[in-house]
Parts: sequence; C-alpha cells; structure tokens
Amino acid sequence: MSKKNSRLIRDTYDAPVILSYISMTLFAILCVFPFYYIITVSISDPANVREGAMILWPKGFSLEAYRITFSHARFYSAFRISVFRTIIGTALGVSISSAMAYAVSRPYLHGHRFFTVFLVFTMLFNGGIIPTYLVVRYTGIIDTFWALILPNMLNTFNIIVLINFFQAVPAELEESAKIDGANDLVIFAKLMIPVAMPAIATITLFIAVYHWNALMDGILYINTPAKKPLQVYLNDIVLAGQTEDLFQDSSSKWLPTMSLKTATIVASTLPILVVYPFLQKYFVKGIMVGSVKG
Repeated sequence: MSKKNSRLIRDTYDAPVILSYISMTLFAILCVFPFYYIITVSISDPANVREGAMILWPKGFSLEAYRITFSHARFYSAFRISVFRTIIGTALGVSISSAMAYAVSRPYLHGHRFFTVFLVFTMLFNGGIIPTYLVVRYTGIIDTFWALILPNMLNTFNIIVLINFFQAVPAELEESAKIDGANDLVIFAKLMIPVAMPAIATITLFIAVYHWNALMDGILYINTPAKKPLQVYLNDIVLAGQTEDLFQDSSSKWLPTMSLKTATIVASTLPILVVYPFLQKYFVKGIMVGSVKG
C-alpha cells in the first residue's frame, strides 16, 4: 500500500473525524425524531395512543384521525386561504421587490444612496408589533385577506440581494439597449428580468415559503375563524384542550386528543415537506446569489 493511501485511511479514521460523524449523526436523529414521532402517533391505533402503549413504534394502524381532519370544513377553508395567500403574496412581493431593487440599483437615480441607506435602516430598526398593528388597523384591512399580504409585501433582505445582482449586470448591456431606443421599463422587463432570473427564482422561493409558514400576522390581524390561514388553524388545534369542540364531530370524542393533533400537523405540513426537497438547491444557492459582484 502506498504512503498516500495509508495517509488517507489514517485521516479518514482519525478520532476527530469519527467524533464529527457521530455528532452529526446524533444531531440528524434529534432533528428527524419529532417528525417521526408525530407521524407514528397519527397512524397508531387510538386505543393504544390513549393508553400510552406506543413509544417508538406504531401500535396498530388507524386512519380515523385523518378522516376526521379531512372532513372538517375549517381545514379546507384554512388550506385555501394559505394557498391563495402564498400565490398572491409571492406574485406581488416578487414584482414590487424586483422593480424597487432595479430602481435603487441605478446610479443615475437621484437619491439612490439615500434609498439604499433607508432600506438597510429598516433591517436594523422597526416600529414593533403595536405600531405595526395600529397601522394595519387604521388602514382598514383588519380581519381581511389583505392584512396577510400588504404588511409583508416587501422584505429588505430580498431587495438588497436583488440590488446587488442588478448592480453586477454589465452597464454595457443597458447602454446598448438605450441606444436602440429602449426606455427604463423596456430595459427592466426585457433585459434585466431575464438576466436576473436566478436571483428572482431564489427570492420567489423565499417569499413563498414565508407566506406558507407565517403565523403571527394571522393571529394578530384575523379575527374570523373562516378567514384564518392554515398555520393559525394548526396553532388552534395544537393549543385546544378538547379537540371535539373544534371539529364538531361526535366520533372525535372517542379519539385521543393527541391523535387528532398529530394528524392535523401532518396534513398541514405535508405540502411544504413534499415540495422543499426539490427546492432545497435554490435555497442553498440563494445564500450566495447577489453577494459577489462581477
């Protein structure tokens, strides 16, 4: 065996390396175990769950908790609100953030440095929950669908990422377009948007995941149960002492509370869990996109 191979084997089985693998494996198990436990409880026999007979493995098999969950009208209304919120909020957020980032990134815009500093300032300081609530209230959108969209339409981090990306586009491209007679709107729509599509795709994913997982704005701004998004519905189920009061199903009183709660959690988080593995590469790419110029 060559010295190079022997050194490689020695480095591979070095104590710090082995300790790192063990630590990361234990950490991965700790991260996965809550999801595993929730799924296990949701599909176990309710009688075994009520008696506390299951620990690590499912005891029996039953989908009764899922039947009650999917038969609840409020679950579908909350799911519909979250889907519409994610679609509309993402479309408006990406459109306005891209337009604002392009405008601020242009050096010939009067006061562009002031706007950049103003954007960074909002990342460091904000009014807080009470002033924000008062603004939403006096705007007249409390307990409406738009209370979930308008206050969260702009995100400073996303705008700064797009600004850096637009600034990295060679100025010669914009100058050649102006020579051909294109104005700023045409340059933005037909030149900058296609060039910045990797950054825009990443920002789109950031905004979509935020809207799907958002909780606090639904709690603060929405009062009518039928208008609450999915995460607020999930929060109400988890905090409820007696789930049959929420489900209004006579058969739900025979099921343990834990079975109904875990089934609702799985049903609420399943869409994002299914989509996220296919979008993970864009999230990793989004960490670096726009951070390096040239």
